[in-house]
Amino acid sequence: MTCEESAESAAGPEAASPLVRRLRLALDAPRTGSMQAVLALASAPLDWLDAHRGGFLHGDEEALLTDRLHARRRHGLLIGRYAAKCALAALRPDLDPRALAIRPGVLEQPVLSGAGGENLGISLSHAGPVAVAVAYPEACPMGIDLERIRPANVALLTRQTNAAERRLVAARLDAPEAERLTRLWCLKEALSKALRCGLTVPLELLAVGSAEAGPPGLGVTFANFAQYRGLSLAAGDLAAALVLPRPPAVTLAPDAAAWEDFRRALTEAAARGADA
Repeated sequence: MTCEESAESAAGPEAASPLVRRLRLALDAPRTGSMQAVLALASAPLDWLDAHRGGFLHGDEEALLTDRLHARRRHGLLIGRYAAKCALAALRPDLDPRALAIRPGVLEQPVLSGAGGENLGISLSHAGPVAVAVAYPEACPMGIDLERIRPANVALLTRQTNAAERRLVAARLDAPEAERLTRLWCLKEALSKALRCGLTVPLELLAVGSAEAGPPGLGVTFANFAQYRGLSLAAGDLAAALVLPRPPAVTLAPDAAAWEDFRRALTEAAARGADA
């Protein structure tokens, strides 16, 4: 089964079927011309992913599924690759997702390889049975993150943020503290992925500098990386963030209806994850 076929079956009501939503991002970049990226959300149980992995995994990815891999890590690897392949299939429908491999780099970052995948990038993240991924042209670096909102993490997340950004987000976002802090964390981690440094730098370097609430979510800029902007969404107990270059380098064309559909899918994915 290909990613295209499984995406179509996601509309079915069966709990065991995968949930897939994809959002096409129209990017206007004066220096390079118009570009497209695809944001994908996927949720599926481990048994479904195992049964259908031949339809989306490259052989090198299959080799990562060793017998010593814990079920939770196996689920994360499979749902992350599945979301990524669904994004890639929508961005480049001429390519077979099974011909593209996503391998871990030296900093554990996803590295895309395979014929036809040149000049494409991928960023992915998972939380239990739910994953998000963004496939994008390398000319427009992006990063994505997904986290569970857990009140028990408030103390830890408070230590990973500074007072100024906490006050900033609290003033713009009418939400519980656990959600606000988790969305801040997602934005920082998504930025670290766009920068390709991962969380190997002091977290204060990734601090949020400004924030504005509005459709489709909380928009931010960063104190030390003015060339990037971030967008944060939350639904149920899931928080997600996407980071990409900010205007005038890149302008993301708004599509309120499509973003709302994506947010609803995030709500459904959160409910499915809670039942898992």
